[in-house]
Formats: sequence, C-alpha cells, structure tokens
Amino acid sequence: MIVTLRILFLWLLASLFLLLSCSPARQIQREVKKSPIFNRAFTGFTLLDPETGRILADVNGDRYFTPASTTKILTLYTCLKVLGDSVPGLEIQTMPQDSLSITVVKATADPTFLHSKFQAWQAPFQFLKKQPDSVLLYWQPEIDRFGPGWAWDDYPYGFQPERSTFPMYGNVVHFFNNEGVIEIQPPFFKNDFVELPYYLVPNALQRKEFENQWLVPLIEMKTKERWLPFTAVNPAILLSDTLKKPVRETGLYEFENGLNTWQTLYSTPLDTVMRRMMHQSDNFVAEQMLLLCAGEKFNILRQDTLIKWMLDSILTDLPQRPKWVDGSGLSRYNLMTPQSIASVLLHLWREQPHDALLSLFPAGGVNGMLADWYAGKDGKPYVFAKTGSMSSVTCLSGYVRTRRGKILIFSFMHNHFVGSSREWKEEMQRILERI
Repeated sequence: MIVTLRILFLWLLASLFLLLSCSPARQIQREVKKSPIFNRAFTGFTLLDPETGRILADVNGDRYFTPASTTKILTLYTCLKVLGDSVPGLEIQTMPQDSLSITVVKATADPTFLHSKFQAWQAPFQFLKKQPDSVLLYWQPEIDRFGPGWAWDDYPYGFQPERSTFPMYGNVVHFFNNEGVIEIQPPFFKNDFVELPYYLVPNALQRKEFENQWLVPLIEMKTKERWLPFTAVNPAILLSDTLKKPVRETGLYEFENGLNTWQTLYSTPLDTVMRRMMHQSDNFVAEQMLLLCAGEKFNILRQDTLIKWMLDSILTDLPQRPKWVDGSGLSRYNLMTPQSIASVLLHLWREQPHDALLSLFPAGGVNGMLADWYAGKDGKPYVFAKTGSMSSVTCLSGYVRTRRGKILIFSFMHNHFVGSSREWKEEMQRILERI
C-alpha cells in the first residue's frame, strides 16, 4: 500500500512538472531563449499578467539594456502623474508702468507653442498677440541644448532639435513647396537659406553647428518638405519678430516675487501631446515635457531633479532601479531592464482608464511607429506598444491582447546586433502572434 501511494505521488508530481513545462508561457519563454535570431545578439524578455502582477515568462529580464525610445514610457507615466488634463503654456503677470500695462511672460518649456503639429491649440500665443503694449520676457537661465549622452553630430537632423526654456515652432525651421512657392516657417529665417547646385552640397543639407544658415540643393527646395533644427536664438528676438511688437528680456527677481501672482495659460490637451510623443516617437516633445513637469513640480527646469524624485518617491517598487537620464531615450547613458519597464507598464495599467491608455500607444498595423508591423489577422490590433530604436538597439514594450481578449504586458529588449533590425522585428512579431 505504501509503495502504491509513493508511486502515485511520483506520478502526480511528474504529471504536474510536465504540465507546467508545457504551459503556453513556458513554451514562449523557451522559444525566446532558443531563437536563432535573438541568439545573435543580447536579448531580454518579460511577459507579465497585469491582473496578478505575476511574471509568466522571463529571459534576462533582470539584465540592463539600452532602452532607446522605450524610455518615453517612463516620461509618459511622469506626465500623467504630475500634470492635469492640459499643458501649462505660459505663466503671466500684468504690471502697470506709467500709462502702460506691461505683460510679463515666464515660459514653462511647453513644446507646443507655435508648433506646426499643434496649430489648433495656441491660446497662449493668441493672448500675447492681443496685448496692446509691449511684452516683457522674464529671463530664466538657459538649459543645456543637448541631454547627457546625446550624439553631438546629430545636430542637423530633425529627430534631435535643441532643448530650450522657451521653445517656439518646435525649435525647427519648416520649409516646403506650396504650389510652386517655397515657404519657410518661421519667416525669421527666410534669408538664411542659400540655394546651391546639388553637386556643391553632396550631403543634401548642411549647417554649421552654431550658425543658422543652411546650404540647400535647388532640387531639395523644390521637391522636399523638411524640418531642420535651428541653434539657440534669443527667444525675445524671435517672439518679437513673430508678434510684430517689442519684446524685452529681464532677469529682475522682482517679477518672480512681484505684487501679482503668476497666472497660468493652458495650451494643449495633455493626451494630444502624449499621443504625438508616443505615436511618432517625438524626441523634442518628450524632452520638453519632462522639463515642463520639473517646472510644475519644483519650479525649476531640471530633468535630473524630477527623475530623482520619480525614482525615489513614485517608482520605488521597480525590480531594478533604472539609470534614467533624459526624456526621449536619445542618450546611450540610459540603462533599464525588461522587468522594470514591464513594472512601469503595470503601474499605468492599474492607474489609468484602459481604453484611454491603449490609445496613447501605437496600435499594430494601424498607426504611429507600428503602422507597418504587428497587424492583427482579423483587422483588429492586438499589440499596443512603444518602439525603441538606435544603432544596434531595437526594443518593443507594451500590451498584447490574446485571442480570448486578455491583456498581457511584455517587454522585448535587444542590444548589440549588427546591421538591420528587420529580422529581430519579424521574430518579435512571430512570438507576439504566438502569445
């Protein structure tokens, strides 16, 4: 009898082990671990159930990777934590001076001010435009134009505009052909484009690092639409040219602690800005929004202060503490683990309305950076995720909907491969379809 019970116990134990080892999550984990594509680089993967918070599958989930633009998931969580439903556009005071009233303006680092993609929400600009007298711009110390660990030689490219305390026009010059007429926004730079024959400008567009003059092939001006970063311009000069009225700078402390309190003018709905940041992976918006959150929380435009507060006070339960240095993920100094990114996604899922949250992420086969990937076979998206890409890095983290409608959280991180990331994306697509 004892022998029979022992055999039965061993049989049940073996059956349980076999059942667990053959579970769908275990199969997925094994496929990720043994993938011939993923094994050509360094891969991390975490699959998590948001209902229980339990990790279902994990491969190198506690190892650190360069996250690239999946860093924006942390920026998204920060903005939703710190801000209300609209972006603070400007802070203003109106102060009498003799027979005039002077409007004093303090910038918030709002990225949407005169930005071409946010034209419908320009209440702060319209307010300044209607002021009958001059505008006084309260001076704040300028910040570093680039974040720590950014590639300095990417300065001419549209994906890396400079950061600033008072950005305008997205800190880029937009030139385009409007029915045969070349238009340049802002017009302030209209005389800074020099047209040359193509053979004299082999790299298509050229600008010296600290000068705002562009050498452009004639064919580019006639056929292309471009957004080109400009280097630091005194915001009072650029704003004055735009408003067509005097704008003066002041650093006088009396305005910071003046008789009047600062009144906030709101600009753009927060979800609109977050959707732009996440769908188009807009680095400029991410950087400025993290600065704006620092100003809102601590009245100082310092990302490092805000990041430290987030990690020390809000995201204290992350399995591994990230090395987080900027808002966009442009920096190679950022280091994060799949488990920690999955944990931030879990926070978002538990704290935000689910449909609204999923709308902030690109949907596979539908929009944003996932428009050409991860399309559902029935036409309905099953992946809602943020991409992260730079040389030798491709990442994807977000939410996957199973065939039964259950949502799972996942984080894929791949570093140190050579060449195109296409094979890694195809393999991630295969795994996500299996899930």
